[in-house]
Amino acid sequence: MKLGQYVEKNSWFHRLDGRSKIIFLISLTLMSFILDNIMINLLILLIIVFLSFSAKIGKKFLKSLGKFAGLIVFAGFVWILFYRASLFHANKCGVELFRIGPIIVDSTGLYYGVKMPLRIIIMVSIPSLFFMTTTIREFITSLSKMGIPYIVSFTFGLAAQLIFSLSNEYEKIKNAQIARGLEVDSGNLFKRIRNHIPILIPFTVRSIELADEINLAISLKNFNPSIRNRKFYGDKKISFIDYLLISLSFLILLLSIIVRLGVFHELPKIYF
Repeated sequence: MKLGQYVEKNSWFHRLDGRSKIIFLISLTLMSFILDNIMINLLILLIIVFLSFSAKIGKKFLKSLGKFAGLIVFAGFVWILFYRASLFHANKCGVELFRIGPIIVDSTGLYYGVKMPLRIIIMVSIPSLFFMTTTIREFITSLSKMGIPYIVSFTFGLAAQLIFSLSNEYEKIKNAQIARGLEVDSGNLFKRIRNHIPILIPFTVRSIELADEINLAISLKNFNPSIRNRKFYGDKKISFIDYLLISLSFLILLLSIIVRLGVFHELPKIYF
């Protein structure tokens, strides 16, 4: 299962209009930045996982995110150990917990070591959930109906499709080289990097070929992005649930901004 690859299911989330999904998922992303604490990020992540299971793609969604587990754990350790050397370092540090030689681990570094990986997961999982429940055609149509010029919408859609196609090509080339006896995941770090050269060379060639094929297909179809009053095949009509979801999205943003500005002073600030 490739990250972000569309999964065809008959679920309520699949049937939603692309515009409502875009607005709702963007509101969750902005909420994770506006309300800057761990509990909110964890709540957003739980909402995303719940939506994936309600869309009947929960297991595939979690499996695709599992590919980033190593990166998430590594990012957490980097933040914990080297927070004081980062740009986020403040003059007033947290309570010192322990030392590892010259490295000082404090409570603030531990806080960022949990919060930043959570944010990375959210930034990866939100577009993944969207593209696993929305076709590229629906994505382009939705952007166009939101007032974005068609050439820009088409470019975004084409870029997303190209990423998924290149991901598939990379997996095919990697599996073919492994079948020929290439040991990709054995040895130290430098040996693993060197073992990927037989994969990267044909992958680069295939990427150029794929880009040329797309250019040729567009030219043969006489693509004209300047057509006005463009009609879309299989166009969805926005429903009551879509309007409800859009309203909920704006409500989430409004409440997030109000809380961020400190209007409700009696609300406690939660870190863990």
